Amino acid sequence: MIKTVIFDLGGTLIEYAGPYQTWPELETPGFQAAYSYLSQNTNGTVLPDFTRLRDAGFALLPRMWQAAIRHEENLQVAKLLRRSLRQIGVEDISDAQLAEAAAAYGRAIQAQAELIEHAVQTVAQIKAAGYKVGLVSNTMFPGQMHQEDMARFGLLPYFDAMVFSADVNKWKPNPDPFRQVLVDLDASPDTAVYVGDDPASDIAGGQSAGIHTIYFQSSQRFPKPTNLKPHAEIASLSELLPLLEEWN
Repeated sequence: MIKTVIFDLGGTLIEYAGPYQTWPELETPGFQAAYSYLSQNTNGTVLPDFTRLRDAGFALLPRMWQAAIRHEENLQVAKLLRRSLRQIGVEDISDAQLAEAAAAYGRAIQAQAELIEHAVQTVAQIKAAGYKVGLVSNTMFPGQMHQEDMARFGLLPYFDAMVFSADVNKWKPNPDPFRQVLVDLDASPDTAVYVGDDPASDIAGGQSAGIHTIYFQSSQRFPKPTNLKPHAEIASLSELLPLLEEWN
């Protein structure tokens, strides 16, 4: 019997891609905002052209993401910016300036966030039906930033526990972030289900922790799984509660 429902965030409840169709291109506004801040607040340091910073970041981000998944190092925005700047020969940026640039980056990504259809209604209905509600999000941003978005869209009050990867250095598809949220929820994996849009992180990750999985194809960024078999698939969040009721 399912007693606990755990959600992914980006691409499942909130869409952060803006007008961009692929990752890491959707990070463009963040790099632009960081570059703009640094151009105006670095005490005479002349930055190379923006495209050099963007391209360096695009090249580094997938590698740094994989390193985080392998437990080699945590991935946070400030670290990504520091390394991207070094790639283009910029060294004399203080930690304080870098922190402000990272905050500007985050605000730019927040500005393009949109609520996914039926997200609030679905989470509210599931909470009202008596399920424990959790969240596990792979993100290089502080969890506080995402909680601000969740509060702005009306999602935050329904969650009993949340795990954000950059805060705890626990990354999907490893089982540890799922196990962490189960501990926080006082829930067992055999009575929990995880809902997400990325087969490689969400379906593989949830199953690695012994959790039931539901694949929600909210966009075309992640193809339908071929080598992974979720326990169920939904085309709309509105299908989730009836599915759980059927299972139970």
